[in-house]
Amino acid sequence: MAIRIYRALAEHAKREAYPEAVEAAHADFATIRRTLGAGGRADEDLPSTREAT
Repeated sequence: MAIRIYRALAEHAKREAYPEAVEAAHADFATIRRTLGAGGRADEDLPSTREAT
């Protein structure tokens, strides 16, 4: 339970400290959602977050 409180406080602190970054992230997410459409996926267009094996 304590870890959830810590995470919530940390997220709140980030939003307070970097409001421009939060707004930019929301705008980027909205753009991605518009680009992909309703429930669409475009994995080939997104950079991979997995390490090459």
